[in-house]
Amino acid sequence: MANLISRAFGGLNEVRRGLATVFKHTFREPITKNYPDEMPDLAPHFRGRLALTVNPETGDHLCISCKQCERVCPDKCIEITSHKSPETNKLELIDFKIDHGLCMFCGLCTEVCPTLCIINTNDFEMADYSRESLIYDLKKLTLSQDESAFYFDRKEMPLPKPKPAKPAPAAAAGAAAKPADAKPADAKPADAKPADADAKTVEVKKPEIKDDAKPEVKTEEAKADAKPEPKAETKPEAKTDEPKADEPKA
Repeated sequence: MANLISRAFGGLNEVRRGLATVFKHTFREPITKNYPDEMPDLAPHFRGRLALTVNPETGDHLCISCKQCERVCPDKCIEITSHKSPETNKLELIDFKIDHGLCMFCGLCTEVCPTLCIINTNDFEMADYSRESLIYDLKKLTLSQDESAFYFDRKEMPLPKPKPAKPAPAAAAGAAAKPADAKPADAKPADAKPADADAKTVEVKKPEIKDDAKPEVKTEEAKADAKPEPKAETKPEAKTDEPKADEPKA
């Protein structure tokens, strides 16, 4: 009998505690949200659906086909297709596939990406009717320029550096065809002076030195080697007392 009375009082005590909890929350504001009309405020680093970002300023794709995310993925749900460009000799992305049906959202692929291309978005509504529809290709994975700017700002990621501008093909071909010694038509000669400089400067003429007036300079070695030319010896005519045959005798 005593046992039954104690059990009855114990049950009434539990009912009292439950009613007290109900009355306590009667005057409080509700903490539930009207999903999906009101979306929950998720953390910036919430690991939701994977996506590929573009440059928020230029719109260029940030994937460089390094395949680090493909190698680090424990579920092997990432598949990248690329080829080497013959012009730039660099890898160019062709297709990027992620099977979200196999992904466990560990975030390792986002940690190893050197260009911050692959990220976890705040999208968690991924329910679909077939497994094939959970395989996202490059077009479905790539975010728009505005969406990329939103996630770069929300996750406080640094903006990517701009790529160097490529020279125009027509300008490069013209520069190759132009000879090296060709000068532009409007180029001025190196010794050309402006008109104002001619008015201010005074021309100084140097006296001309004729070749005849220049003294011959001979080195000492040349003087030593030079020998005086021998003079021709002239013999005096022999005078004879004998009269010439033509002259008359005295």
